[in-house]
Amino acid sequence: MNAIVQRLRQSLSLRLSLWILGIVVVIFIITIGFLFHRTKESVRQGAIDQASQMLNNNMQHLIGILNEIEVATDNSDWLVMQNLQPESILALSRQILELNPNLFGCSIAFVPNFFEDQGKYFSAYSSNDNGHLETEQEGNDDYNYFEMDWYKEPMKLQKPCWVDPFRDYSPDGIVTRDMIASYCKPLITADGRCIGVISSDISHRRLTQAFASEWIYQHSYYMLIGKSKQLIASSSEHPSVSDLDRSDCLVLQEEIPGTGWTLAFICPESDIFKEYNQMFYIIVSIILFGLLMILSLCYFVVHRTVAPIRLLASQARDIEKGCYDKRITRSSRKDEIGLLQNSFATMQQSIANYIANLQEMKAETEQRNEELIVAKNLAEESDNKKKAFIQDISHQIRTPLNIIGGFAQVLRDGYNMLGEDEKAAITKDILQNSYSISNIVNNWIMTLVLENTISIAGSDIVNCNDLCREAAASLNLKHPDTVKLEISTNLPDNLQIETNKTYVKKILEELLYNANKFTTNGSIAISNKQLDSKHICFQISDTGPGIPFDDRDRIFNQFTKLNNFNEGLGMGLYLCRHLAILLGGTLDLDITYTNGASFVLILPMG
Repeated sequence: MNAIVQRLRQSLSLRLSLWILGIVVVIFIITIGFLFHRTKESVRQGAIDQASQMLNNNMQHLIGILNEIEVATDNSDWLVMQNLQPESILALSRQILELNPNLFGCSIAFVPNFFEDQGKYFSAYSSNDNGHLETEQEGNDDYNYFEMDWYKEPMKLQKPCWVDPFRDYSPDGIVTRDMIASYCKPLITADGRCIGVISSDISHRRLTQAFASEWIYQHSYYMLIGKSKQLIASSSEHPSVSDLDRSDCLVLQEEIPGTGWTLAFICPESDIFKEYNQMFYIIVSIILFGLLMILSLCYFVVHRTVAPIRLLASQARDIEKGCYDKRITRSSRKDEIGLLQNSFATMQQSIANYIANLQEMKAETEQRNEELIVAKNLAEESDNKKKAFIQDISHQIRTPLNIIGGFAQVLRDGYNMLGEDEKAAITKDILQNSYSISNIVNNWIMTLVLENTISIAGSDIVNCNDLCREAAASLNLKHPDTVKLEISTNLPDNLQIETNKTYVKKILEELLYNANKFTTNGSIAISNKQLDSKHICFQISDTGPGIPFDDRDRIFNQFTKLNNFNEGLGMGLYLCRHLAILLGGTLDLDITYTNGASFVLILPMG
């Protein structure tokens, strides 16, 4: 090993040959790798296209068979409704199989005690065993068909449906029959009363025969999966639903309309890329042989080409002695000596560039120092804002508390001396200041909780008009003698949307609270309307002083108040807009409204 390393150190020709070979290998790997990648994707896409076509063909074939069952059932229920006699029902069950030989069985079952002389159970069932038809009456305490899925599901849904395959039972006891799937339809009278179920069965073997007999690949197969992820049928001898999650297989799935079942095509990738892998091994072998030949040729050519470089060694000794400031002229020669000489000249220029880079780094360092000074100033400004915020919140909470404490002392010391109007006014002021404190704390806590939230799930079914009424009912007018609260809607009273009721109501109540705080005369209005098929609009307007033009862009910023003497922390509008965005909507100021302030909340309907 040491001998090989020593040989590489002493032989420039060998090192250059290996470098050239390395470059060629990289180029080959990138080029051939790209080609093989594209080829593999093309093979995969071709397999997907063929499999999709086969899957579609089998899907159409299977839909045709299921449609035949559905049509046979749908065309028979009216005969049952016209012949509600036990003997006629038994005959109709057999007649349906005679007219539809692809059916495995037909059951016409009625609700308990429908035929009083027949007892609690009556179900006419006919089966087709390879052309041999049998008709019998089913239903007893051992075979309670009222608990069977083929009876319960259509009775519950009140409409036709397919049920997953199951093993049927005989009236004489539980016996294993072939797996069957059923199309079930409720029997509904003209007055809307459900009296029973007609069910048509198709066997597992018939479903399996629906799959194509020709395959794209040797080990590919189809599976039919039920609603509960149960395997219904398969063209494979050893099928498993877990094959749908295999990473080494191509899996295509498509749901059969109206059944809830899924038809899947599974093919191992080893089948798809069999010929591709064979071609890959052949080409890799050819490439390895070619690289070996290139290495041999490169060594021969490079060894002859770099022979004159030894003559340059003596010229390099001057530089070795320390003559670094001696200017090196560039050579016009194109061989190795000229390249080496030019490299030294380039190195000298690099030193000059290095000094220039040092000067540039010095300038950048000074600039960064200035940026640090700016950052320090910003930190100090942030600290000042923090102090101002603490002072503001202390004032906003302490002032209502002082008012509440003062009024509480008045009520304690002079309760019997106060009139009912004075008591009511004091109580109103206490409640109003308590609400102010509660609103400040709630907004602060909610802002902290939702600070890093990306979205809010909307799982409440909310009536839009009721939402407006509830928000309006929570408002206690500050000037009830001069201000009116108006509620208007352009929506039907039964219109509902899917959203988060708590947060939407919080937005509306906060906007109404702001309007109530600044409106002394006129009205406060809350309204709603539908913008389009997907969006609902809520609008809260007032006749207060409005928002100055220069302040419209910053009112939604956190801790922003247009007047520092106003109550609140400047978080209300910021919180409202943040909640609107998390709910998938928007909150904006209506700049076209000139009688005060008007805010527009737009939310998705679901």
